[in-house]
Amino acid sequence: MKKTFISGASRGIGLELCKQLLGRNENVIAGCRNPDEAIGLTALQNIHGKLEIVQLNVDEEESVRKCFDRLNERGETIDRLYNNAGIIDWKDLSEVSADSFSNILQTNLRGAFLVLRHSVCCMKRSHNAWIYNMSSRLGSIELRGNTQLGGAIAYQCSKAGLNMLTKQAAIDLADFGINVVSLSPGWVKTEMGGEDAKYEVADSVAKLITVTDQLARDKNGGFFGEDGGEIPW
Repeated sequence: MKKTFISGASRGIGLELCKQLLGRNENVIAGCRNPDEAIGLTALQNIHGKLEIVQLNVDEEESVRKCFDRLNERGETIDRLYNNAGIIDWKDLSEVSADSFSNILQTNLRGAFLVLRHSVCCMKRSHNAWIYNMSSRLGSIELRGNTQLGGAIAYQCSKAGLNMLTKQAAIDLADFGINVVSLSPGWVKTEMGGEDAKYEVADSVAKLITVTDQLARDKNGGFFGEDGGEIPW
């Protein structure tokens, strides 16, 4: 039975991933900043015995290191990692503050890097390991050249950087049998996406799971949308 680790699991896409994977009778480890306040996760845990909730603050390397050290010490195997924790600031080039820009990069890029790097100890034990970096079409440099969509410059830069992390990690981890891809969930009705978004959270997550079920190892290092199509870098 596969075991999946999900960061940023207390709400939105992360929480729905937990719900749907547990519904498939899979084992899930849910990482979140404040487990005691994660009401949605606690409710799921009361229903499903295969959910473990762990403390994980991706902004703090010590928190990330301790989380995966504990899992590694007990010989845990992680088969799937959804590198999902992220934040957004919708402000454009002229309005975003330098502090906000730094915060977005810290969580979305540095945080994803820390989770990816520290999880390797557990993922090496898997016979078919996959890391799914949760990116966005807003991180596609080519698509930004073909649209008038503006704003969220810090977020866009963080996701473009995340995509480079995907490409290089896919190369660096190939010898360990660990595959790395970027996924875009589409425009989703979460706190980040807003009420005008295209997808309900459950619909987006169902589509993502279908995509991940179908990915073969020759797709390692790729960038895919919720429809399964490849997204240009």
